[in-house]
Amino acid sequence: MTELQAVFSHAAKLAMVAVLAGLVVRRRLQLCWSFAAYAFAILAGNSLVSLWPDRFYTPSFWVLKQGVYDVLKVAIALELAWRAFGAFPGAMRTARLALLALLVVSTAALAVFTPVSSYETLWEWQPGTTTAALWLLTGTALLVVWYQIPVHEWQRAIMLGLPPYMLVFMTTQDVLRRHGWDAGYTVAWILDSAAYLALVTFWAWAVWRRDAVAPATSLAARPA
Repeated sequence: MTELQAVFSHAAKLAMVAVLAGLVVRRRLQLCWSFAAYAFAILAGNSLVSLWPDRFYTPSFWVLKQGVYDVLKVAIALELAWRAFGAFPGAMRTARLALLALLVVSTAALAVFTPVSSYETLWEWQPGTTTAALWLLTGTALLVVWYQIPVHEWQRAIMLGLPPYMLVFMTTQDVLRRHGWDAGYTVAWILDSAAYLALVTFWAWAVWRRDAVAPATSLAARPA
């Protein structure tokens, strides 16, 4: 791990610690439990790689932690959709059915067509998994905007922040696929690291905002 990689890694860890602290202090954990699990997994994986690179800065561990991240991103999309639309059985029936169809198709495609994750099959399973989570998050966000569903500002920040970063991540993976690991690694790594640090910094700012209070009519903050 180079000095520049260490700087990005430590900065991202500090920002994620701020996010997790904000979730607890501002009482945002119950707004999306799967995001809290995702944030903790990100922090743990980042810490293991940067503190013990000889043991964890390996292709096999990268595949393992990326698989965990992908599962949790899909869980975030599912939970946000459930919290946004679960209490609107009337006028929102069409939106709920459309979103449910998207969830079912995406989940089935992942289960049936995605090969077993390994470093050799990286270019086959990674784009499909990331695309599925991206469509779920984007579909939820679009339906929330279209039907003007009241959601908490923190949930909105999750939906606004994660899809753009996932697009950058998919782009960096495409750079590596097209140009090879040796030729494309530096460019891909800089793009991904900068985008990820910007994302976590945005989340840290959003979770600590004092005005990020759920509207009185919002059902998003109801207990799960």
